Amino acid sequence: MSLVTILAAFGGGVFGALIGGTTAFIFTGFLGLAGAATAVASGSTLILDSVAFGPFFGPHVAFVGGVAAAAYAGKISKKRLENADFLENPVNAKTVLGKHPEKEKIFAEDDRHVDGADATVPLFKTTDPLVLVVGGLFGILGLFVDYVYGVIWNIPVDTVALTVATFAVITRYVFGNTGLTGMFPSNEQRFPFSGKMMLFNALWGFALSGVVGYTAIALGVDNIGFSISAMSLIFLYFGLKFPVSHHVSMVAGYAAIAFASPWLAALFGLFAVITGEYVERLFNTHVDTHVDMPAITIALWSFIILGILV
Repeated sequence: MSLVTILAAFGGGVFGALIGGTTAFIFTGFLGLAGAATAVASGSTLILDSVAFGPFFGPHVAFVGGVAAAAYAGKISKKRLENADFLENPVNAKTVLGKHPEKEKIFAEDDRHVDGADATVPLFKTTDPLVLVVGGLFGILGLFVDYVYGVIWNIPVDTVALTVATFAVITRYVFGNTGLTGMFPSNEQRFPFSGKMMLFNALWGFALSGVVGYTAIALGVDNIGFSISAMSLIFLYFGLKFPVSHHVSMVAGYAAIAFASPWLAALFGLFAVITGEYVERLFNTHVDTHVDMPAITIALWSFIILGILV
């Protein structure tokens, strides 16, 4: 790991904060698809290794930086609003801004305010240099931890996903106030899943994973479905109720290549979609920083596939 790489990671983290972690991740999808096409056509993985999953748009750098910067900006927003005299219900240290009854009024009064759990928000709007510095520093740390997991410790896992999950937890404890599992109202169930809902999720997870497995085996590229799913998140910005599916397609891709079976890819994808539903409710509901459900799910199932079963 050179100083130039560290500089690049700082830039990647800053850029992830500037445009928003999820926006940076969508770029990962586009570049991942371009890199996969290049790898199939020429055998070169340069775009995949150096750009899509490198210090520019690698989720362990740009997304980690964006999430940490948003959490920091959210914490600053809470402090700014603790004694806001224009609010009937002022924000306090234990309030999740995303659930505040006067959220719209808060954001209308001052556009700098940020919901720390919102990974989509471009933090350019804060005009705060420290927000970008936090993004850059976490980008460097993400690059370093991924290097430790993958190169030094050689853990049989998706190290990028494990790094994103690691820093999600760190970010929650450094900048958040809601604890690891959120602050649920006493009258709300943590896992309110109906049989119909779980069947719906299991069906689309199984079906998507089957076609992802087929394609991954045909091309010999495990992250082809992941890249397409990452690209598809752009539709969230149009206000659509749209599925987050990259954890399903990545787990399916790992299973497809590991076992050379679209059927097993479909099965593991089904496991991933169900796991994701529980992870989302456990770690990323009623919270004030973002803990990435797909990263946790990918890290868990990639370790099971690559570290235990293979």
